Amino acid sequence: MEEQKNEEVVQETVQEATTSEVTVEATGGRPTFLTILCILTFIGSGLGILGSLLLFVGAGAIMSYLGSMGGAAGAGGMGYVVALLILSGASLFGAIQMWQLKKMGFFIYTGAAIVGIILPLLFGMGFSTFGAIITIAFIVMYYLNVKHMS
Repeated sequence: MEEQKNEEVVQETVQEATTSEVTVEATGGRPTFLTILCILTFIGSGLGILGSLLLFVGAGAIMSYLGSMGGAAGAGGMGYVVALLILSGASLFGAIQMWQLKKMGFFIYTGAAIVGIILPLLFGMGFSTFGAIITIAFIVMYYLNVKHMS
């Protein structure tokens, strides 16, 4: 008797899970997991844009001060900051597209993320293994949600 109850509960749970997946696809709704990923990307990209803008303004002030002292201000530093700003903007744009369930957003986000992994190496800076792992994990998690996008 108890075993039969357990089987009924399992069958109801499977039916509810299947129904909720069908409902998400039928109504065109965004899966919760994709929503969470997009919100995290909005936060990360927003902070990236804000940080890049602050670095851009701050680095400009410092470089003008160093220039007045006769020192050589490196253009590579400003180039890196501008590249970070562009990549953060592209990442944010890709996340907005995925929020709207547009598959193109995945490709934009993935391109910006991969360039973001390589960018420090192009500017002779250190490579962050942890940062690369987190970025690749986000790409994989977004990839698992591409089936919900058009």
